[in-house]
Amino acid sequence: MEGQELYQLAMKHIYGDGVPEDNDLAFKLLTQAHDLGHIEATYNLGICYHYGYGTNADLAKAFELYLESANAGYGKGMELVGRFYNRGIYVVQNRARAELWLAKAMCSSDTDAVEEAKKELSVNR
Repeated sequence: MEGQELYQLAMKHIYGDGVPEDNDLAFKLLTQAHDLGHIEATYNLGICYHYGYGTNADLAKAFELYLESANAGYGKGMELVGRFYNRGIYVVQNRARAELWLAKAMCSSDTDAVEEAKKELSVNR
């Protein structure tokens, strides 16, 4: 299977969309898609590590994957990297880095990332 097919199947298993909900299988499929270079899979694999879906929670690994997706131009990844820096989640709090990543997210084509980045910029911690 190609990365996009693996990613789509993983997301179906996350949401139980026509298939049984199965976070363990979704995690495995996202890992395979990530290994094939699928950026949305990379971001969603970060979500799995962030919240412990299909694996143990690991903020270091989540941040690494969010950063990888952000560096590849993925808006939601940029927003979450900015949020981590803004709030001091796993990384040392750094408002300048937060603003940099949140500004990048606001320039992305992802409307959800733009809106979340705007909200996060208003959070002063």
